[in-house]
Amino acid sequence: MNRRFLFRFIAHMSLLIGAIGFVRGEQPPLHSHRTFKIGVLVSLTGSWNSLGQDTVAALQIATDQLDDAAKANHGGYRFQLLVRDTQLDPTKALEAIKDLEKRGVQIIIGPQSSAEVAMIKPYADAHNILIISQGSTASSLAIPGDNIFRLCPNDMREAEAIVALMQHDGIHSIVPLWRNDAGNNGLHDSVKAAFENLGGTVTAGFQYQPTTTDFAPATASVASQIATLRTAGGDPTGIAVYLAAFDKVVDIFHSAASNPILSSTLWYGSDGVALSAVLSDDASAAAFASSAYYPNPTFGLPDALQNLWQPIADEIEARTGITPDAFALSAYDSVFVVEQALRAAGTLKDFARFKTAFVETANAYSGVTGSTALDAAGDRLSSDFDFWAVRPANGSYSWVRIGTYNSGIITLF
Repeated sequence: MNRRFLFRFIAHMSLLIGAIGFVRGEQPPLHSHRTFKIGVLVSLTGSWNSLGQDTVAALQIATDQLDDAAKANHGGYRFQLLVRDTQLDPTKALEAIKDLEKRGVQIIIGPQSSAEVAMIKPYADAHNILIISQGSTASSLAIPGDNIFRLCPNDMREAEAIVALMQHDGIHSIVPLWRNDAGNNGLHDSVKAAFENLGGTVTAGFQYQPTTTDFAPATASVASQIATLRTAGGDPTGIAVYLAAFDKVVDIFHSAASNPILSSTLWYGSDGVALSAVLSDDASAAAFASSAYYPNPTFGLPDALQNLWQPIADEIEARTGITPDAFALSAYDSVFVVEQALRAAGTLKDFARFKTAFVETANAYSGVTGSTALDAAGDRLSSDFDFWAVRPANGSYSWVRIGTYNSGIITLF
């Protein structure tokens, strides 16, 4: 990002801050150089590391911009990022938050999975640590009054979007295949409830363990359930697989590719795989994904704000080589919400005051991902989604945005 654009962007953000009612009297004093620590819990070397890498890049860009603004204004808040690689492991996430708390950290961005958030929640609540997750969606974690905030919609809103697409596509029966963790269990439960509420059929499906390496039993079970549905009658083109997974989608597709039933069935996915570089970079798994249709929902970026989020997305991709989604860009927005909340509260010593300021700021703020307003449980209110699918491109495969779900309306491109 060149400096001319950088200062134009900072100027725009300053106007945006003013528009939502920032109180000038609460700015840091001239020549103030206060530095706050922000813990970052992300998967950098484990499953779903695409989001982890993009999140770190997004946070670095945001804090660099605030640092440059502070220098230009001869004073302002700065942030030190303390990044920890959780590898998407809840136990490692708990170890990390304990270490960060000893280092004086009271604000943490991440972790990205619901299983990790569930593991650290009791510790965060007991030690006055504010958690801002960019990727956790489990509705079981939607608890008013706790210290967990999520700048993404929960699984009930995602289920509404993917089930609307299934209904649009004429799907009458689904066989679910999902990873046994808080987030993907939540997605399974919400999709099942939403699909059945519309009169659809959901079979028992197959739940696999995070440690699974051999997916032959899983794919064989799913194929058998599809065969049973076909035998029972009805349009076979209206039967689909719903997959809620992370990067092991590659192994699942390797196993499914040789099965004629699974190869001739439509597949639908979840946010945990959307824009996964691991999938698009594996030629055989990507080929299966492309042939199986396989749209994956992720909460959407407003087209009207593309002039704001596109330059940030381009800078993230330049650093990581991975196209960022709204989850990563919401992490970028979270830094500005935190900065304004700190200005309003003036200190972290009164945690209750800061927490209240964070909620009020989030409810008023509009960043590159749009409004960050929260519901009563601290989850993002916005429920618009984009659908991404793997498609052939120049001799390889890449992710393509194939549609949207906005205000209850499906639009396919």
